[in-house]
Amino acid sequence: MTRALGPRASLWHSNAGGGWLVLVACWAPIVGLWIVWLAAKLCAFATGGVVMSFGADFAIALARGQTNVTWPGTSTPLVLLTLVLLITALAMGVWRVWRRIAERFPQPGDPVAALADNPGLAVLGPDATADKAIALRRSLTKAARERLMPDDIGLVLGNALLPGDRSGPTLFASFEDTVVAFMAPRSGKTTTQSVPHVLSAPGPVIATSNKADLWSAIATVRAERTGGKIWLFDPQHVTYQPQAWWWNPLAGLSTVEDAHRLAGHFVLTVDDGQKKDLWGPAAQDLLCALFLAAANSGRSLHHVAQWLDEPAVPTPIELLQEAGFQLMASSLKGTQNGAVETRDGIYQTARTAAKALRDQEILAWVTPDRGLPVFDPDAFATSCDTLYLLSKSLSAAAPLIAALTDTTMRAAERRAEQAGGRLDPPLIVALDEAANICRIADLPQLYSHLGSRGIIPVTILQSYEQGVTVWGEPGMAALWGAATRKVIGAGIDSPRLVRDLATLIGQHDVPIRSITYTDGRTSEQISLRRQEILEAADIRALPTGTALLLATGTRPALIRLRPWYSGPHAAAIKQAIKTADTAIADAARRHYHRDDHPPMP
Repeated sequence: MTRALGPRASLWHSNAGGGWLVLVACWAPIVGLWIVWLAAKLCAFATGGVVMSFGADFAIALARGQTNVTWPGTSTPLVLLTLVLLITALAMGVWRVWRRIAERFPQPGDPVAALADNPGLAVLGPDATADKAIALRRSLTKAARERLMPDDIGLVLGNALLPGDRSGPTLFASFEDTVVAFMAPRSGKTTTQSVPHVLSAPGPVIATSNKADLWSAIATVRAERTGGKIWLFDPQHVTYQPQAWWWNPLAGLSTVEDAHRLAGHFVLTVDDGQKKDLWGPAAQDLLCALFLAAANSGRSLHHVAQWLDEPAVPTPIELLQEAGFQLMASSLKGTQNGAVETRDGIYQTARTAAKALRDQEILAWVTPDRGLPVFDPDAFATSCDTLYLLSKSLSAAAPLIAALTDTTMRAAERRAEQAGGRLDPPLIVALDEAANICRIADLPQLYSHLGSRGIIPVTILQSYEQGVTVWGEPGMAALWGAATRKVIGAGIDSPRLVRDLATLIGQHDVPIRSITYTDGRTSEQISLRRQEILEAADIRALPTGTALLLATGTRPALIRLRPWYSGPHAAAIKQAIKTADTAIADAARRHYHRDDHPPMP
């Protein structure tokens, strides 16, 4: 239970009111007389005049208007001007001091004050997080806590918000936490979440986005800081940068489980609520068989696309049999030999899910190119490289984004197991637009153990309902429960979520003053009323730049987010954005000019 401060009994309706009035009446003339004497003393010092000593004689002479006695040789108008200036300065000083004092005594029912009184936030502070980083990371075992940089101890979440719009200590997510953030569009997702987390990561980073702003802001800045390589996956020309590498999704695909997982990334993008439950699992099994046949015969996704167009072709069945996958071959044969309507429905669903294989520009990123280097997820997991995955929302490239993210995380998990359980330095996975371009079916289940492997996921969603559309109610509830740090930013318009948050934040006792006037007499009463610390409407109206933080093991807190432009790398990032935007604009003009004027045959 949280008890709000104030109000206290009114001074004028208490027995001490008369005493205070007498005290003020006695001292006010003395203080006023001293201010007049001080003004005269200052003028006399400046002009070479004299002033009587402060006391009764000075007061009597001043009361009689004998200024030639009180300050002989000093100009009276100058004394009056100085007196006005002194009174003005004194009033302003008293006002400022009073404002500072008033900030320390918040108004009754102030939610900031109620949430700021939270000793549990100490475990999120710099010292506690640094101690945890030393315990978690073998490379920091001998490091002194005081010498650790903020980037080495965790991800900055923001500063605790204190009464009077003041900022408290910096709060961190440690390198064993998992984070989920709910932030509406244009509420600072990129500036306060993606950019700071990616830039401060001490090890490898995976970052997804549907815009070029993240890559523009920190690609070169982070590469200069860490010395790592930039891997930009941009098959849909979000940045209009040329392809510099390729990735083989079929590499290392040697088990039915791995093939089934890869197929799941494609099927999850089929947006058909009425038929998905009927055709989706069958289409996933079909793609699983085709991927497995291609992977174990040295073929590529080109062949998978061709097999999807020929439902009766026996080649993948024969390849599966040759590779020893007899049961998968039998399953594929049964699909091909089934009723024509059923078979065609399964193949059509699979073709819809694998529409990325119909786009030559997308396919070029996932099929062999001898002139370009190939991306190796295992090597990436132990580097300081950054993998930027860009795709337009719900586009054909989305399943490849999810597959590459998932494959790299699993490679990092294997590396963690080989290193004794944890990856050091940790892998940061910043999944902006996760519900649109990076749908990983079992992400809620992964959240329960990724943190313990040194893999820190930061999933950024626009709303709770957006997550429900991907993972369903049980899956989204599991993701919410497994996330150890939950950040709720501005613009959340989900009535259910804000009501639930208001309940989780809790209630406090708010003092209510009532004054009664009867027969010329006044009586005052103060009673306590229980009310929610933050109502649903207050949570929805959180100002941009602030957020609600729910951390496991402590009460909720209000925080002030830390955008990149208030950090130490702001100048470098601004210059990087300017340079990148110019490069994107030039590349876009060349791209469209080429399309408008194709070369002559």
